[in-house]
Amino acid sequence: MSAELIGAPELHRRLKAIAAIGAPGHVGRTSLSSIWADTAANAARSRVPVRTGTTRQSIQPAIRRGERVVVGKYTVNFIDAGAKGHVEPRQPGLTPTGRVSRRKRGTGKILTFQVGGRTLFRKKVNKPAIAARPFKKWAAAEGLKLLNWKAFVYGVWNKAA
Repeated sequence: MSAELIGAPELHRRLKAIAAIGAPGHVGRTSLSSIWADTAANAARSRVPVRTGTTRQSIQPAIRRGERVVVGKYTVNFIDAGAKGHVEPRQPGLTPTGRVSRRKRGTGKILTFQVGGRTLFRKKVNKPAIAARPFKKWAAAEGLKLLNWKAFVYGVWNKAA
């Protein structure tokens, strides 16, 4: 009776494939992290309020420092955490009377914006508070919940043999 393992090469390939799943830098389209990032991005997009749609479209899976992450415009943070009401003061380069000083002429900017086809010039703008609509943590958890990791691991195991 010999003491050798039957199917050792297949077992070695399977263990190597399983070890590669969690290895740093394994960010292929078939990795668990890429499946999670796609699922979490879809979940986050469904919770972002839509006015123009650019913020919703900006939420995408990406690779940062060798890891899969979900990225979006900076305004996503304000939607998630909210913002306090504040006053946007006049821009640097203006004198206290609102005129552009001679020394800083051309460097300061006046707050200008379009409303109803008219151009408005203001010294300050009152920004109202924005209520928080937390969704980032929920989207990450939803991505994990919808991740069928058992089927993924079984598929990797069976394909490696």
